[in-house]
Amino acid sequence: MKRLSAIFLLLVSMVLLFAGCVPSKNSSSDNSSEGSDPNGPIEVSIFTPSISYDPVFDREKNEFTKMVEEKFNIKINWQDANQDAAKEKRQLSLASGDYPDAYLLVAWLDNISKVEAQKYGKEGVFLPLNDLITEHAPNLQKLMTEVPYLEKGMTAPDGNIYALPPVNECFHCSKYGKMWINTDWLDKLNLEMPTTTEDFKTVMEAFKNNDPNGNGKKDEIPLSGESTMLGDDPTIFLMNAFIPNNGKDYINVNDGKLLLAPTQPEWKEGLKYIHSLYKAGLIDQGAFTQNPEAYKQLGTPQGDVVLGGGAASHLAIISDIALDASKAYDVVPPLKGPGGAQFTPSDYGNVNNFTFAITNKAKGKKAEALIKLADFLYSEEGSMMTARGKEGVHWEKGGPEDIDLTGKQAKYAIIPAEPDLKEEDKVHFGWGERGPLGLTRTLRDSIAAEQDEFSVEGYERRLYNATLKYDGFEPKEQFNFEAAWVDPKEADEVNLLKINMTKYIEENMVQFVTGSKDIEKDWDKYIDGFKNLQVDRYLEIYQKAYDVGK
Repeated sequence: MKRLSAIFLLLVSMVLLFAGCVPSKNSSSDNSSEGSDPNGPIEVSIFTPSISYDPVFDREKNEFTKMVEEKFNIKINWQDANQDAAKEKRQLSLASGDYPDAYLLVAWLDNISKVEAQKYGKEGVFLPLNDLITEHAPNLQKLMTEVPYLEKGMTAPDGNIYALPPVNECFHCSKYGKMWINTDWLDKLNLEMPTTTEDFKTVMEAFKNNDPNGNGKKDEIPLSGESTMLGDDPTIFLMNAFIPNNGKDYINVNDGKLLLAPTQPEWKEGLKYIHSLYKAGLIDQGAFTQNPEAYKQLGTPQGDVVLGGGAASHLAIISDIALDASKAYDVVPPLKGPGGAQFTPSDYGNVNNFTFAITNKAKGKKAEALIKLADFLYSEEGSMMTARGKEGVHWEKGGPEDIDLTGKQAKYAIIPAEPDLKEEDKVHFGWGERGPLGLTRTLRDSIAAEQDEFSVEGYERRLYNATLKYDGFEPKEQFNFEAAWVDPKEADEVNLLKINMTKYIEENMVQFVTGSKDIEKDWDKYIDGFKNLQVDRYLEIYQKAYDVGK
């Protein structure tokens, strides 16, 4: 009887054991959050754009990918699209419901707008990340205390964080309304760097009439630009001597109230001044019609130098910086206008968009692994690795001879690439400036730069020093439509209003500057035209978004 009882108990135990291995119809086993092997890596699908020069996806070559997979016990299944089609494919994936566990984007190529973050967050497609950040993201929490605008800028009006932004504080990029001038010509004509609008006009007249290139011909172009790229439009620099002009949404802020700059009396005075330059033949006719390639040819002559001044966010847009001719150009600091205005636009200190989001396809361990990956990219170590490469191969700790952009001993130094290195011998490491980053201005400024700013290698230092001359001239209050938390229900409406508004402003600006419209006779009619464009509604929607973000 004892032997039979023992056998019976053994059979019952085996039945219970096998029964426990088969999930019931109502069991809530979540295989999506882990790989099939409970001790194996967690499989995560990540969508990211494929850029030709950036070998992210070859796991056999990209050491950074393999390193983070091992570090966080994950296996990344990349979903990618060619850079030209990436935005469309991302949007289609969200619309169809066939989307990945996470998106890892490149801000300048494609990004998640604040409208999209709210829309997909409220629909439950993007996970709210607040608790995950609190529990698993110490680097991001540290960054939120160090970067004053970060936490507020990435938190939606409902209090949730649905996506993560890059912190990439490029100082020279932030001041985009620069003007470059030929200092060799200033010296030859015994002229000082202009500081006022009248000084500037006097200098341009001298460039036109006094043969500064010395060839005996009247072939000099005092001032040019082009209008397809924001920083290359000369009207942005010139108008800021009369009224703040950001060249984007054309909205200014006065004591918390939004107003449209191109409807103000100061805008009219600015137009009159710019027209006077054009009428005197000081602004190149091509400034409003030529493309960037034609513009750069003016500053990169085959023979005599012909360009006196040009608008550009950085010099390489105007001139080949490897040529000696480019060494003559320096920036004109913000001009003071007749009314005392002296401004420069600045795109700095805002969260404009997002480059990382976790979807509801990722739950439990998956979501935790993904937030830990994002948090690592926010760390100084992770930011240097993904954006600058492998320590000891692409960069190293700075030594006494390495000087950073602020003039101190550099914290890091970039190791020059070996010339003629074979492709098979190159070390593929990092993801570029992709996804969430912690490239604060402090970190970026701490990287060594060649001290000779007129060398090609010292170009970063040259841009930094040039931008310092614009620092501090930003309006005290600024509005940036990209940084505004517009209600998704009003997004399409305000986008259409903005398109029509911008077209009307810019077309009329060219007409007033070139003289095809008379500033005195046609001004009132121009102002009346804004009523049909629903300017009050345009400002109302953005005012609401601005107030929410304050």
